[in-house]
Amino acid sequence: MGTVVTNAFNGSIELGDIRVLYKHQHTDNELQRQWDAFVAQSESSGMVFEPVNENTDGRVEAENNRATGYVELSQAGIVYYGNPRNPIESDIAETLMYSFADRYKLVSAFPDIVMPEQAITDNVREMKLDGGRQPSAMDYYAIAMITMIILYGSLTAANLIEGERTRNTATRLLAAPVTKAEIFTGKIAGSVLQNLLAVAVVVFVCKFMFNVYWGEHLGLVFLVLLSQIIFALSLGLGFSYLFKGNVATTLLITIIHIGAFFGGSYFPLEDVTGVLRILTYFSPLQWTNEALLQIIYENNISALGRVMMLNIGFSVVLLGSAILIMRKREGL
Repeated sequence: MGTVVTNAFNGSIELGDIRVLYKHQHTDNELQRQWDAFVAQSESSGMVFEPVNENTDGRVEAENNRATGYVELSQAGIVYYGNPRNPIESDIAETLMYSFADRYKLVSAFPDIVMPEQAITDNVREMKLDGGRQPSAMDYYAIAMITMIILYGSLTAANLIEGERTRNTATRLLAAPVTKAEIFTGKIAGSVLQNLLAVAVVVFVCKFMFNVYWGEHLGLVFLVLLSQIIFALSLGLGFSYLFKGNVATTLLITIIHIGAFFGGSYFPLEDVTGVLRILTYFSPLQWTNEALLQIIYENNISALGRVMMLNIGFSVVLLGSAILIMRKREGL
């Protein structure tokens, strides 16, 4: 995903050649002098202005994508015809035509004013806002895919106890010299450690092989991921006790897919509004991804408290429900 949609995140546009055709249909010497100076200075900036002969229709050339635009200079004024297939380059050329027309009208109205030649060269200026670092496509999807994979771990967690029942090994576990609480705790602790090690491997592979940026607070990043791992395991265990058979798995898959969509796992949902925006707040992936982005790119440490409260809070509720149900059962 990070490789495929790189251009959607880099915030830059590569411009093609700007080649503008023009034709003189006037006898104004001042207009001719101003235009020649404008063309000479503009061409030094990388733009090309070419005159056309009487047998060439500049409008047809522009419409057929053989030129960026076409300009006619006549006694009635300046007319510009843009190329609809290259709107960005055409808009730049059109803006330059407006600039030239305004400059010529000023000189015509006040002939004693001497316009500096440098004014012609400053047609297009490139400016860059010095903002904070923004995630690239690879950076974004490293976060989005890791958190989504963690949530898929709830499916494995749902089978931690259910699998013992289906394999008829639950009775053997109960016959062992351990309590239900120890079995339950061991299952959770082992799964948390296993998932955390797997996530750590993925994080460091992304960091050193794909140059994914994890910010200056890598420890806090792992703390957020750990809280999500606990939430995912609690979700799977809780559903395995609350719902019987395949119902738990079906509900978990539904929650994961809906949560992934509204959590921005497939594409960012920063600009959505209305009902869709409200629905994103209910996705466990949304609040985890948002917290990670704030910690990594904004150094917002306070985001840790909110995501930990949500993930651990729901985990306590889900695990508490599973423990209460387990105590009432004779087996696991």
